[in-house]
Amino acid sequence: MKCHVPGPNVRVFGRTVHALARFGDELYLESLSDCILLRTLNAAESAYAMVKFNKNFFSYFNYNYYSTEDNEGLKCKISMKSALHTFKSPTHMDKQVENLEIKLEPESCKLIFQLKCKHGIVKTHFVSILECKSMQAVYTKDVVPNRITTSQKILSEALGNFTSSDDQVTFEATEQSLTLRNYIDNTDAFKITRTKITIKAVEFDSYIIGSETIVTFTLKEFRALLAYAEALNLPVQVHFETTGRPVVFIIHNGSTFEAHFVLATSKPENATQVTTTQNTTHTERKRKDDSKVVAEASKKPHLDTDMSVNLDEDSHLFNFIEIPGEINNCNGSHIDVNNVQDIPMDCDNIPASPTSRTKVKSVFKRCFESTFDPRSIQGTVLAENSDSD
Repeated sequence: MKCHVPGPNVRVFGRTVHALARFGDELYLESLSDCILLRTLNAAESAYAMVKFNKNFFSYFNYNYYSTEDNEGLKCKISMKSALHTFKSPTHMDKQVENLEIKLEPESCKLIFQLKCKHGIVKTHFVSILECKSMQAVYTKDVVPNRITTSQKILSEALGNFTSSDDQVTFEATEQSLTLRNYIDNTDAFKITRTKITIKAVEFDSYIIGSETIVTFTLKEFRALLAYAEALNLPVQVHFETTGRPVVFIIHNGSTFEAHFVLATSKPENATQVTTTQNTTHTERKRKDDSKVVAEASKKPHLDTDMSVNLDEDSHLFNFIEIPGEINNCNGSHIDVNNVQDIPMDCDNIPASPTSRTKVKSVFKRCFESTFDPRSIQGTVLAENSDSD
């Protein structure tokens, strides 16, 4: 296989390699009679990406340049790090590179990338070929009931409201709108920010929902394909069916190349999220009730109102106290206060302590007054301070 990529298309090829690097760690290259396929798969096998470069993408294309016995195309697998090393800065490659040549020989252990730059500079990269096996994802995109075509800017702006800690995003598609929200499977909802964005159907270029459904998929790969579409300034097509079936994102420019990004979906578990919301509400209510009980328990009766107000009013705690003339013993008989000492003491029946009936002023009343100043007390010192010795 031998092909030449013209300078303006080298940037697209480099952007493609960088986009696929955000999906998987290995890059599969396969040459067919009319195109070249680049594929990759993530480690969890939940995201698959395939980019097809048609024959007219190249200035020269010969899939069977080095003739083989069966006249079939060649395929190989290389490390994604090696591919990234070849296309370090795709942004400026179209200004520096005049031509990119890709060569693959049968029974060869190297894939050759040769960059012919300006001023006669030629950079040749010999990338080691890894053990390769056939890889092909099984999915459908033409017969699905739900198809959306939109500018990548709308979806990128919607994802800008999600946090970097969000791992998955949920699409809730109805006939009127498309709702995006972050998927939460953690019962501790106090530390998680819930995000929900609704986009009306009129905002999209094409919006066909034949079956209302909810699908959940990874957010990392979704951001990567949107960044790829933004770099190429191309719209995004979304094809999906229902929960458990993959979501297919398609980016193409007509006849030159076409990219498919297939993301596996998981069950949204609405019941779990509803239960989590209810538990959150119940927990918040319980916390409020507990804090209310603690606050009420921490209050003391004599602190319910201001202390100075209690002192100004007729308080029995600081004013005069009446001492009763007689009290009742444990058996209910009357006891004369004057003859209390003549009554034999019974350890089992100890009478209550008598209370004073005479009106006695509280000694420390002035200390509790709000306007009391100790420096205002004047008088002779009855007991001087003792010597330090």
